Amino acid sequence: MGLCGSVPMRACGMASEPGHMTQRSCAYFGARYVLGPIKDVLHVVHGPAGCLYYGSMVRGRLQKVVGTDLGVGEIVMGGLSRLKDALIEAFRMWPEKSGAFVYMTCGPGITGDDVEGVAAQVEKETRKKVVVIHCPGFSKIHQSGGHSLAYDALFRLIKPVKKAQEPTVNIIGEYNVAGETKSIRALLSGLGLRVNTVFTGDAKLEDISTSSSAHLNILICGSTGRKFARLMREKFGIPHVEASFYGTTATSRAVRKIADFFDLMDRNMLLGVMEQKFRALDETEAIRKACEGKKALVVLGAARIKSIGALLRELGFEIIGIASIFASNEDYRGICFNPPLTMDDPGDDEFEKLLRAFTPDLVVTNSREQWRSVKLGFPTLALPQEEFRGSFAGYEGFINFAKDVQRVLTAPVWRFVHG
Repeated sequence: MGLCGSVPMRACGMASEPGHMTQRSCAYFGARYVLGPIKDVLHVVHGPAGCLYYGSMVRGRLQKVVGTDLGVGEIVMGGLSRLKDALIEAFRMWPEKSGAFVYMTCGPGITGDDVEGVAAQVEKETRKKVVVIHCPGFSKIHQSGGHSLAYDALFRLIKPVKKAQEPTVNIIGEYNVAGETKSIRALLSGLGLRVNTVFTGDAKLEDISTSSSAHLNILICGSTGRKFARLMREKFGIPHVEASFYGTTATSRAVRKIADFFDLMDRNMLLGVMEQKFRALDETEAIRKACEGKKALVVLGAARIKSIGALLRELGFEIIGIASIFASNEDYRGICFNPPLTMDDPGDDEFEKLLRAFTPDLVVTNSREQWRSVKLGFPTLALPQEEFRGSFAGYEGFINFAKDVQRVLTAPVWRFVHG
């Protein structure tokens, strides 16, 4: 037993305890989280209707997903005919699609459906790529395992090609929740760099297959993409740098690191970077003064703790606690600040005890966890944000984030809650 009396301290990367009201997702949903943004393919869920429904909403956006709707009969006798029919019909309905991702869920994962065999048949008949992701929910202890399975499938699609003539990069672990990809592309374009592939916020099958043409991989979300970046370095000789575009200081550091790799940084470019940073700081000065010394509790996915934590600290917040539902030891070691509390896989009751013990001025958490803190009267910023709230990446993103925090803290509803 540890902090707050009855809140247990547990090691990270462990399976959730029986009876624990965890907010973790399964491996299947983790795969959907990574592959969902790829728009030029069909996403076919081989499993019951419940799995189809669960995977239809990714990062707050409703996705077009096809399902085989397996019932008791198919679980007992096999559902391969349904899968083949679904793929053929879906390609007929959407002939513009370049291929398909087939997600293997728990039912067929247990019964052993030969999904690879069906995929090969459909590829031969349609001449379109069909990729099977073996991601039954029970195969990993949380969604991060599904992220890894998805990236393994993407890695198999990459072909060895010639290096691009112009300086070219891939971005790994950026999922374009609210336009972040556009913000980051603009910054890299300002350096004279071409972006070949964004895994996976802005990717197509053709982009993925030619991603070995890049000279550098930029790793943004280490939790989901670190293994993938290492594999690309080992097989295709592409080095990678870890970078963050969240916060003015982190963005400036990332731009310099990438520019230095290509030997692009000169005096004019440096002045341009500093000008953008100072403009963002000037525009948020009043908000930063209002936030100075306030306390924040951050309960998010592994990579977002680091990026959102940097944004909060730059606004003047003290991070009094962090918790993740699937971070690894490597993720926690990569966090550049040391809050009083670091916790893995908090349950609903534990989250409530932490809120009452720490009484934060602001809670930043995922959309699923937000209701506990809202009901208890704590100002809560929920992620992923809606697209109209704007990107949080880059210098403009820092301004958007500051305004979002101000909106939450000054919402009239908290006056009623706290009298």
